[in-house]
Amino acid sequence: MSQEINFVSPIITPAGKLVLLGMLSMALMVLDNRYAALQQAKSYVATGLYPLQWVARQPAQWVRSGTSYMQDKQQLLVENARLKEGNARLSMQLQLQAPAARELGELKTLNRLQPLLTPQAVLAEIVSNGRIPQADRILITKGSGSGIRVGDPVSDEQGLIGQVTAVQPATAEVTLINHRQFVIPAMVAESGVRTLVYGRGDMLDLRYFPVSAELKEGDLLVTSGIDSIYPAGIPIAKVLRADRNSGTPYYRTTLQPAAHLNSSSYVLVIPQKPQAAARLPESASAPAEEE
Repeated sequence: MSQEINFVSPIITPAGKLVLLGMLSMALMVLDNRYAALQQAKSYVATGLYPLQWVARQPAQWVRSGTSYMQDKQQLLVENARLKEGNARLSMQLQLQAPAARELGELKTLNRLQPLLTPQAVLAEIVSNGRIPQADRILITKGSGSGIRVGDPVSDEQGLIGQVTAVQPATAEVTLINHRQFVIPAMVAESGVRTLVYGRGDMLDLRYFPVSAELKEGDLLVTSGIDSIYPAGIPIAKVLRADRNSGTPYYRTTLQPAAHLNSSSYVLVIPQKPQAAARLPESASAPAEEE
């Protein structure tokens, strides 16, 4: 067998290298502590190496920045979802509370009106459109057991809404003032000029108001009280338009009911004066029932 001959032998063994480097390190430490020139050289070397150190730090910095960005983004998404859910809940609560708040406002207004109209006025709730599914009739939760009688006027918090036309022990049917057979003695609140307001099915009508009398847009028509059924001063309608119609001695008008005919939840039933109730039998209806 042939034996390889190594002509290159290490000058310094690994152990010798370790000892040499250790001695060199100790010498540099001593020089660093005793000589300011080496301190200056050290500063120059550190300054020269800073760009390399900055480049070396960037990958780790990018990783940290990316991780922080993803964490912040996820946190913002979670917070945004939570805020959207909270906003939806609050919006739903407001929507659910709006009808209750409106009904509470109606009740407060009606409670203030009750002693002004008459202490005997009866507060009732509207429960349906009545036994005849038409827009000009409603059913309320008070009847003859609460002293309600046919012919009693009915008002919401804004104005006259109708008249009782049928009574049962626990409920009553109210015909709204826009019924075609309704005629209400009225007067202009500002001037006191008396007139009649007619129901027209879908709205109210002022048919025979003479152009010789003063009538203008914005005037309020109220009950005159001359029929002993409707107390004087209950708002009926607001005048939206009043034009002198050429060729006739009467105004051409457009009226808006003061009451919320199709959206009220509570009403006041106002007892008639004794003389009016005596003239109207319980079996009668005003206006007459349609077959």
